[in-house]
Amino acid sequence: MNGVKINKKEPSISMSRRTLLSSMGALALFGMDSFFSYTWASIELDQTLEELLVNKISEDSPSIILNLPNLVYDGSRVPFSIEVKSPMTETNYVRQVHVLAEHNPFPRIATFHFTPLSGKAFARTRIRLSKSQHVIAVAELNDGSILTARKWIEITLNGCKED
Repeated sequence: MNGVKINKKEPSISMSRRTLLSSMGALALFGMDSFFSYTWASIELDQTLEELLVNKISEDSPSIILNLPNLVYDGSRVPFSIEVKSPMTETNYVRQVHVLAEHNPFPRIATFHFTPLSGKAFARTRIRLSKSQHVIAVAELNDGSILTARKWIEITLNGCKED
């Protein structure tokens, strides 16, 4: 055995170009998904919104119009629209509107960004709500002032439950 060489094959991994490209695509897709989910759930933004809610909210502003039904059977698709009355000029406009739900697993539902070119501060979508709760809108104006509004909505079925 001392002078005899045994032919041993080194283990090798055979991968086609198609398999390699699909693996790289899946990695890029899932990598970007996790990156954006962590960005969305950033601690700094949550703290900023918490500061907005704790320090600057006093009472509901008549300039914000929240359109939500009073009672919804299924919380998984609640029609929602928000409008902030503003001249939307270069010197006076709505910069952002944050929409929050007190009792959702992730309270920050959406953030809408506006510029003077938007024409008006209006957005319409559908949202998910876990149970009956206040939906809160926090509008940040270009001068740094904050406007808020809240509306109570009754939900019969949880819209945030994962099966």
